Amino acid sequence: MNSNKPSKLALSTLNCAVLAALFGWSVNTAAAEADIQEQEIEEVVAVGQRLKGSAGAVLQERQNQAFVADIMGADQISRTGDGDAASALRRVTGLTLVDGKFIYVRGLGERYSSTQLNSMYVPSPDPTRSVVPLDLFPSEIIESLSVQKSFSPDMPAHFGGGNVNIRTKSIPSDFLFKVQVGSSYNTSNSDSGYFYEGGDDDWMGRDDGTRALSNVFTTALTSDAGLEGNINSTLEERKKLIQSLDWNVGISKEDVDPAMSFSVAVGDRLESEIGTFGVLAAVSYDNEWEVVQEQSGSSLGSLGCENKCFAQYYDGTSTEQNVRWSGTLNLGYEFNSNHRFELTNIALHDMSDRVRNRNYYDANETEEGVTELRRVDISYEEREMFSSQLKGTHNFPELNNLFFDWYGGLSRANRNAPGGLDVVFQQNYNDGVFESEQLQDVAATNITREYQVLHDDVETFGWNMGLPFYGDGYELELKIGGDFSEKKRDASNVKFGITHRGISDEFTFGNNISDIFADANTSNDAFYTSATGSGIFDDGTTDGDKYSAAHKLDAYYFMADYFFENTWRITGGVRWEDFKQVSIGYQAHSNLFENTLEEIQDVVINEDTFFPSLAVTYIMDEEMQFRLNVSETTIRPDLRDVSTSFFVDPLTEFLVRGSPSLQSSELTNVDFRFEWYMATGNNLSVALFYKDIENPIEMVELAGVGGASPQLLTANAQSGKLSGIEVDFLTDFGFINKDWSSAFLSGNVTLSDSSVNLGINDSDNVDSLFETQLKEALEADTVSNIVTNNKRRLVGHSEWVANLQMGYDSDDGFHSTSVIYNVFGPRIIVPGTRGNEDAEEKSFHSLDLVYSYFPNFNSKVNFKVKNILGQEKQIEQEGLTLWGQETGTEFSLSYSYEF
Repeated sequence: MNSNKPSKLALSTLNCAVLAALFGWSVNTAAAEADIQEQEIEEVVAVGQRLKGSAGAVLQERQNQAFVADIMGADQISRTGDGDAASALRRVTGLTLVDGKFIYVRGLGERYSSTQLNSMYVPSPDPTRSVVPLDLFPSEIIESLSVQKSFSPDMPAHFGGGNVNIRTKSIPSDFLFKVQVGSSYNTSNSDSGYFYEGGDDDWMGRDDGTRALSNVFTTALTSDAGLEGNINSTLEERKKLIQSLDWNVGISKEDVDPAMSFSVAVGDRLESEIGTFGVLAAVSYDNEWEVVQEQSGSSLGSLGCENKCFAQYYDGTSTEQNVRWSGTLNLGYEFNSNHRFELTNIALHDMSDRVRNRNYYDANETEEGVTELRRVDISYEEREMFSSQLKGTHNFPELNNLFFDWYGGLSRANRNAPGGLDVVFQQNYNDGVFESEQLQDVAATNITREYQVLHDDVETFGWNMGLPFYGDGYELELKIGGDFSEKKRDASNVKFGITHRGISDEFTFGNNISDIFADANTSNDAFYTSATGSGIFDDGTTDGDKYSAAHKLDAYYFMADYFFENTWRITGGVRWEDFKQVSIGYQAHSNLFENTLEEIQDVVINEDTFFPSLAVTYIMDEEMQFRLNVSETTIRPDLRDVSTSFFVDPLTEFLVRGSPSLQSSELTNVDFRFEWYMATGNNLSVALFYKDIENPIEMVELAGVGGASPQLLTANAQSGKLSGIEVDFLTDFGFINKDWSSAFLSGNVTLSDSSVNLGINDSDNVDSLFETQLKEALEADTVSNIVTNNKRRLVGHSEWVANLQMGYDSDDGFHSTSVIYNVFGPRIIVPGTRGNEDAEEKSFHSLDLVYSYFPNFNSKVNFKVKNILGQEKQIEQEGLTLWGQETGTEFSLSYSYEF
């Protein structure tokens, strides 16, 4: 609705309610003390300004929404101490966090949600997904997070669980200067971590070129002979190639430094005769390390054991450095309060540098007390996003308050992952006594290097226009709009191995890769074997590792918002979308297509569909209202979901391939919610939801070959359903007595159930879409014995999720504290195959403490204890740990000054 329209709830009542609940003020007490002296009144106002933030606006927006939504303001994020959008969103009702990056809304996976930045599309730096990793957005730039759980015509129809809109901070109302510094320590870092040399600019989160693939090597890869061709038979060429690689990657154990961070923001608003100008500039930097113990297994079966066990199992230490920095520059201009322009520029950068040193058991290659294995891998990744957004808002009072807004944006996401390294060492024993360590001499390839690059560009433009009408006892707003976007992606992956056959045995001994490939060795002719055909390189780059993808969306919508008798609100409309998507794979080290033009055309997605939506709100009084939303939406295949080429999913490290016949999922969504906004500031909401999904997109595990990494297939199940109840509440303890009114309790609980029917062995004897896709992938005549459970819960769905927060604000305004608890129920990560049960992530209980001290009006000292319980994260299958990670407790301290 137009922001200039009268509010359905008086602002004075609402604001008093919010302040009463969040800051421990009593409305009755405030009224009784209205005659206190002026100095005391000014003191109370000062406290309110210090703590208030955006809570009042957030609560008002949620109540005035025509559609079911949950909104989290900057003050709430600050109160929980969460550092990015992903960790903050797990506090929202019905949301869970996976891998610290992706949000599952009501148990539906990340593909069932869409993310926007200031209501505009943004690119993704993830090479396997088009969804944006939400840990990329630091909390310093966020004004609020809106999660709309029911579809409205003015938002993307790619909608399942919800739409996440990250709204960044805008022009301040007055001069602003804020600086913050902080540091943190994790108990898991008490043990030394593993480090390697890296580059000189690692502290900035950028590689200085140390890890990059040399021109010499690139030329060899693209030559007619190829990496494994005649060039390997020339000794000098072998030397040249080996020495062009960065071998200063030997790991050593060192103490871990504490984390540090800082941020600065400055802004102002200038009034002039020609209008109001505003500016906001901010930068932030964070550098942290984490050392964790982790275990993982693969290829569940009976090889090497009496019952079931993993054919491969890892147990060791992971050390990861994360460097994040961000910058924003916002410019605004407002004329006559009816016309406003705003330019938002955002730069985000995130570097992750991980070293793992793990003992490695392989049923085929390990013999306890004789031969044991150790695996070292280094993974370096830079993710960044640049976005420029220009938008205008115009109101025309002389045209019956007609309003028109428009927006346009250019965004780019990049991912650079150079110099990935994977090395397997063999430890030799004699009668159980350690003798030596060397590069593994069983596997043909015991050293793997990998280099990945991705560029994702998005152009978006849109407009909205609305015309309100006011009559006796009713308000009507008609609204139309258009939404247009184009996305282009180019990605490449170069992978090759170095074989022990190409290196003389006497040079393979040692436990440090830098020593083995030292210049003194690689420049020695004796380092290289001279046998004919003993090439040192094994090119692991495959067709499809380099690919281009694009999609185009043109959308128009119409909706009407009708409010009458101060009791009923009916909002409905329809959205039309014309969607086109194509993904093209290239042959290895080539610009030639992997597939024929006919095969490419077969996997082009070309859809144009209407998506209806209806919302009805019944307003009982100023405090209570009921909502009913019904809509139809879609979930389309991701960029690589239709490709038959395997790629490594960075989330699971599994090999994943798509299905050329993959179809979009069609959803019917029903939401019903009761909301109660009490005069004291307490509130309660109870929601029921139901989703019927046709052709849900699911993952199924294919059989690994010879102990290879597990392989997953993206395929269409036959049908799916999701239903549940959500309860959200906020209450202070003033009902005990007024001395308790400064304490409050808030929380939410989601209870839900889901089911998916894959469609195997149906009685009609006709192959389902799932069976057809699985048969194509396995090149098999029957798949009836592949999948363990034809009917199960949706992947990633937790049957229950709970959040609880208890807070206290002192009456003098100097102290504020919160205890925050979060837990989710077990969820399927990998569906079981060949008689093995589903792999489930176990419940994780998170308990945090945040304390803030305000020595004066301008300063704030913040202390946080994160993950107090220190529970281990686990994924289990058949009672065995498929993946486990021991987590530590983090202590952080920060100081901020603002005026």
